[in-house]
Amino acid sequence: MTRLTLGFNTMKKLALAIAFSAAATSLSAAQVVEAIVLRVGDRIITTSQYAKRVHDGYSEIEQTVPLEQQAARKAEFKKNFMDDLISELLIKDRADRIGVNVTEAEMKDAVMRLKEQYGITTDQQFEESLQKSGLTRADMEARLRDTLISNKVFSRELRNREELTDRELRERYDREKERYRLPERARLREIVVLRPEGNPGNAQKAEQKANDIATQARNGADFAKLAQTFSESGSKDKGGDLGEVARGELLPDLDKAVFNNPAGTVIGPLNTKSGWHIIKVETRLPSEVPAFESLKDKIRKDAGDDAFQRDFKAYIERLRKDAYIQINEKNIPSV
Repeated sequence: MTRLTLGFNTMKKLALAIAFSAAATSLSAAQVVEAIVLRVGDRIITTSQYAKRVHDGYSEIEQTVPLEQQAARKAEFKKNFMDDLISELLIKDRADRIGVNVTEAEMKDAVMRLKEQYGITTDQQFEESLQKSGLTRADMEARLRDTLISNKVFSRELRNREELTDRELRERYDREKERYRLPERARLREIVVLRPEGNPGNAQKAEQKANDIATQARNGADFAKLAQTFSESGSKDKGGDLGEVARGELLPDLDKAVFNNPAGTVIGPLNTKSGWHIIKVETRLPSEVPAFESLKDKIRKDAGDDAFQRDFKAYIERLRKDAYIQINEKNIPSV
């Protein structure tokens, strides 16, 4: 649920980054019964809160980042983690000081928009979605409230920059067009014959079936119809359509086969643990920079995001100068 957007357009990137912010404890009459890792003003992070945040961050990386990139992403996460925590608590502390709060009506409206964003129409679907995300409704509402409060702070204290003119956008496009270059791509279709369990003879029959289908495809049969008739993959109903893939996204051997052959090539059957895969290269698209008009809206958004990040960095630095911040290194758990 990290796609919720609840502020003006230049706030989006940061709002998403802190949408699931820490459950910081505010010092009051409640007695602190465990070690404190971080104190920012009247807010603290305890050892258990710190450990949970790290655990949740690692879990998200494991669920969303390719395996070969996870170690580097976790290292980056851990490197920036303390600074990110401090920024979050500074914003919450600032919200307290300037009297920013969220009404129940605003919360209700935000939950409704969150449901609409994910096409959720019933409370049961919503609860199931939260469960899959590992959140309770109370967790979700607490984090959503934090996001709304942060957005209010930003809208009050960070200026909203005027949008760039078409001329300025064109200049940025000419200056940074390589940033928007698309990689070499191919549109693919697939037919999958699953490997049956048990009798080896059944596996031989399945392999022969895959070979026969591949022969038909190479001899000019309609690949989409073959997929609809014989494929045992979820893409069957779409005629095996896999959409576009970029060079480097596929397994090395398949990537080489796809991007070393012209459109119309039928590849396979490829023998895998799950079965036999027949791939057709429908089209090949070269690496290219899209035209300015197709990128104009994205360039405008990127420019706004860049400007906001600069303003936000300076804003946090100002807050840090005036804040009481204490980091207890000895209490940081080894996670």
